[in-house]
Amino acid sequence: MDVNVRGYRDADYPAVCDLERENSPEGCKPEVFIRQAGVLFADTFLVAECAGAIAGYTIGALVQHRPETGWILRLVVSGENRRRGFGESLVAAVIGGLRERGAGEVYLSVAPENHAARTLYEKWGFREAGFCPAYFGEEGARFVLRRDLTAGRLNPFELR
Repeated sequence: MDVNVRGYRDADYPAVCDLERENSPEGCKPEVFIRQAGVLFADTFLVAECAGAIAGYTIGALVQHRPETGWILRLVVSGENRRRGFGESLVAAVIGGLRERGAGEVYLSVAPENHAARTLYEKWGFREAGFCPAYFGEEGARFVLRRDLTAGRLNPFELR
């Protein structure tokens, strides 16, 4: 499996919208979000490409009033490409991009039932910073995870 993580391009729009639709609640329309994210987060909107197809994507951002703080806003890997290293490649790339832009810490939120994602993030040094039972409304509980980037290590195998 040869994965290429690169910056999002306008030509990726249909494939990324399909992935977002596939991984969002029913009735969610990703088109506006994806189009705007391509403009607002151009430096940290990344896609994982394999054999010419988009296998996943991630979007990172720096907090405007606290540029030392980054967020992973979204990370999605297509169902058929999960557990094949695409998520790891995307996490590494977005953390690296946020760090290059000055982030000393990175946050993300994850659904309590998403054990696979939580395991991936913990492998990359993210630790629970809080829990919000209504992060996205009544049915939207989330754990907020944090990763300190000041230790100078990016590779999860160096965390041990």
